[in-house]
This record gives sequence, C-alpha cells and structure tokens, in this order.
Amino acid sequence: MNNSLFALIALSFFLGCGCWLFFLWGVQKGEFTDLERPKHRMLDDDDIPIPFPGEAPPEPPVPACDGHELTLSHRLPEPTQEEVKAVPHQ
Repeated sequence: MNNSLFALIALSFFLGCGCWLFFLWGVQKGEFTDLERPKHRMLDDDDIPIPFPGEAPPEPPVPACDGHELTLSHRLPEPTQEEVKAVPHQ
C-alpha cells in the first residue's frame, strides 16, 4: 500500500513539473501575449493579412467619404436658432 502511494505521489509530482515546464515554454514563445485578438479576429475582413509577430503591420485602407456614413468625423452640423422654427401646438 505504501509503495503504490509513494509511486502515485512521485508520478503526480513529475506530471505537475512537466505541465509547469510546458506552460513556461508557452509563455517564452509568446502564446499568451495577446488574449483579446483571437476572439475578435472572426469579425475582421480577410482582405488584410494578419502580420506575424515582430513584423510591421500594414497601413489600413482609408474608406472613401461618400457622405453616407454618419461617424464622428462625418457628423451633420448642428442647426442654428434661425433654422429651428417653432411650430404652434394645435
């Protein structure tokens, strides 16, 4: 009984050390540097290739301003007091 108990303790110790060394190898290789990008990658278009680590990212394409997109840079001007006319309530 004691022999099998010591064998199981030694086996679990070596298994734990092996897992710890595998984790340290993954950290050193950079597997855990970016945890946010993989879950958002499926939403990206495949037009621009994903750069390898250490490679400069390509310049993003500039969208054409056709006047149909309402973003912060394409916002319509606020109306002035002269443009806002009060309508009497009936």
